[in-house]
Amino acid sequence: MVKSVKDFPFSIAQKISEEDSIVWLKETNKYIILNSAILALIKKKSALSSKDFIALIIESFQVNSIEAIRINKNISELLLETKEVDLKKDTKHPDIVKSCELIQYYSFNDIIIKVCFDTEETKSLIHQKYSHLVVENKNICNVEFKIFNSNNTLFILKNNQVIGSWVSNQSHEFQGKFSMELICSFYNKTEHDWMGVFHASTISKNNHSVMFTGDSGNGKSTLVTLLMANGYNVIADDFSPVLRSDLKTYCFPSAISVKEKSFDLIEQLHPKLKSSNEYYINELKGHVKYLPPISKETSANCSGVVWVQYSEVAENSMKKISTQEALKKILPDAWVSKKEVNAKAFLKWIKKTAFYELNYSDNDKLISIINNYFSNLKKS
Repeated sequence: MVKSVKDFPFSIAQKISEEDSIVWLKETNKYIILNSAILALIKKKSALSSKDFIALIIESFQVNSIEAIRINKNISELLLETKEVDLKKDTKHPDIVKSCELIQYYSFNDIIIKVCFDTEETKSLIHQKYSHLVVENKNICNVEFKIFNSNNTLFILKNNQVIGSWVSNQSHEFQGKFSMELICSFYNKTEHDWMGVFHASTISKNNHSVMFTGDSGNGKSTLVTLLMANGYNVIADDFSPVLRSDLKTYCFPSAISVKEKSFDLIEQLHPKLKSSNEYYINELKGHVKYLPPISKETSANCSGVVWVQYSEVAENSMKKISTQEALKKILPDAWVSKKEVNAKAFLKWIKKTAFYELNYSDNDKLISIINNYFSNLKKS
């Protein structure tokens, strides 16, 4: 626990409206939205006594002493909270590297990746999403992974180096790390070459892309399969990476996860899905099928981020929302690199990106809304 608010770790602050700024906290790699007047006060706090700081609050906000004391208390608690650094998870090393005789080769972007699994159960955590990328056995590969379970701990080795370990109830984190290693391998990048990764499904056309994000069950994956059937490229489903150097969204070629309630609809649009295997994921997601994405673009400029809300009674509309509102929605599930150069890139990306909220109930009207959006991009 940090016991002082001295030297609060502001590294970067950028205004996102007349009233608010977004602040990157270097020590915790967190982003918070603060009223600009509060931000100006915080910057002065460490140089003032508590009495003088309360007097400054009274003067700045024209409040009484009781209210000023409350504001001071809230600021102090915020500063202490944001300086608490999460302890880094130690990577375990296996006592022995288990034999991994189940071998698959996957190919994307002219890169061949060899993945060796110890058991079918371990393989099932990964393979279904990438089975459409399978190629015949190769004598050479660009990157080799070994994935195995030892003493209820999952391990990933990349070119015989341990890159992570996860206990059995951390399969989501395990899959996230493997996804990151895949995009690094497919594009010959390091983890911190990527500005960030967003929990979003992304489509593109004519070098413009749009990310669709939202709460689970609001139809992001169904939405992109509908749009894929109408000529759009699917850049990513649920894992949308943005590269720092050009701020473009890059293709992550995992299959689209189609939930059971959407089988009938999507099978009409993509008949091959009918013969696909079903897989049980968990109680929340139920059974899914995997649909290979279609994309003629490996990267595209991110023109917008859309928060998706499906309802049977919703009016079909897409409207702009404030940056503040959008960030509160997308940041909790996003990963942004902790490097300062990436934090600066993220703030630049925020400034150039438009944010929207999409409410829909009718698929045809949804497609019309997105078509109009891309038509306007082409004109601009």
